[in-house]
Amino acid sequence: MIDGTFDISVDTPKLHRRGTISLKSEGDSIAAVLNVGEDLRDEHFEGACSDREFTFEGAGDYPGVGQIDYKAKGSIWGNSLDLDIESSVGKIIIFGTRIGGSAGANVSSHDSMMRASRADFSYDDGAMYSGLFSDSF
Repeated sequence: MIDGTFDISVDTPKLHRRGTISLKSEGDSIAAVLNVGEDLRDEHFEGACSDREFTFEGAGDYPGVGQIDYKAKGSIWGNSLDLDIESSVGKIIIFGTRIGGSAGANVSSHDSMMRASRADFSYDDGAMYSGLFSDSF
C-alpha cells in the first residue's frame, strides 16, 4: 500500500535534511505533500502510480535554489519508502519509514518471518544523525 505519511531523510548534492512526505493514491494517480525545513512546507506534487511504485515529473521555483526541473521515481516496500530524483541541480535521494510502521519487511505478508526472527526495524532518531542535517535547503 502506497498511502501514508513517512518520516524521511533527504540527501541533496549540497546537504542532508529531514522531514515528512504524505502520499495518497487514487486509481493510477498519486498526490504527495512534502514538508522539509522551513522553505519547503506543504509542497504539493502529482504523479502516477502502479502497485507499489510511483513517479513525479515537473519543475518548480524553490527558495534559495531557484528553478529546478525534476523526474522522480519511487517505491514502497512494506513500510519503507525509496525515492530517487534526477534534477537540474543533481541527484536527490529520499528514503524513509512510514509513521506508525516499522521499516523493512511488510509484516502483514511476512508475519511468520518476523515472528521467527524477532527483528526490530523500528525508526530510531538517535545520535547517529546528529550534525548531519541542516534546516536550510
